[in-house]
Amino acid sequence: MRRVLCAALALALASLAAAALTAGTAMAHRAVGVRVGDNLAFVRVVVDFTEGPLRFHEVDATDPQPFGDGVARLRVSSPGIRTSAARVTALGVRVLVRQGTGSIFIEVEAQPQRFKYVSYFVLSGPERLVIDLWKAVPPVPGAQIRRAPDRCLTLGRFSVRGGRVTASGRERNLFEHSLVVLIRGAGGRLIRERPVTGVSGRWNAAFPYTVGRPQAGTLEAVALSAKDGALDCIVQVRVTLRS
Repeated sequence: MRRVLCAALALALASLAAAALTAGTAMAHRAVGVRVGDNLAFVRVVVDFTEGPLRFHEVDATDPQPFGDGVARLRVSSPGIRTSAARVTALGVRVLVRQGTGSIFIEVEAQPQRFKYVSYFVLSGPERLVIDLWKAVPPVPGAQIRRAPDRCLTLGRFSVRGGRVTASGRERNLFEHSLVVLIRGAGGRLIRERPVTGVSGRWNAAFPYTVGRPQAGTLEAVALSAKDGALDCIVQVRVTLRS
């Protein structure tokens, strides 16, 4: 009798374990498709998922600097995660989602020096990972940002003339109140940058720069993620550079 009860108990435990494993597998994230769309300030890549919810902490940028070689890489880590998303090429951007062990890897490739930053966030209903590739060339009027959507950065007064930059604004909830103010040339190349620390919610920067010829440029204030170096917050305006 005892052997029968033990056998029945073992069978019940095995059934519960199998059910739990099946349920866990059923709820594992699966990347099912990729979409690419154009915006004034960036090109947006959306990776669609089934099952969820997808969490922000499951995502990290393993290569968040696409300017030099045109490549950015992100990783999504979760037990049992898998992908059936096909490779997509659109708007001059190639997106490949590769399977790993407990992770999937998203590789985005474009022409070198086309994009300067990568930012990302997750959305639910349906589940998706949104990746923004920020254009490196000076922003057109609709792509200029004087105040970030959540007011993490604002750009107030600024002047770019005679080979000198002065700029000021506000910051809110930045990691260690740290940001970088910088100037980019017509093709997006970095000309000069200055690290800045906000004090009582305000920031100020002043520094010289040199260009070989008059050209359109970009004045930016940016904060990068302390987690992985992806873009966390940005304000940017189009300026004319003259030494």
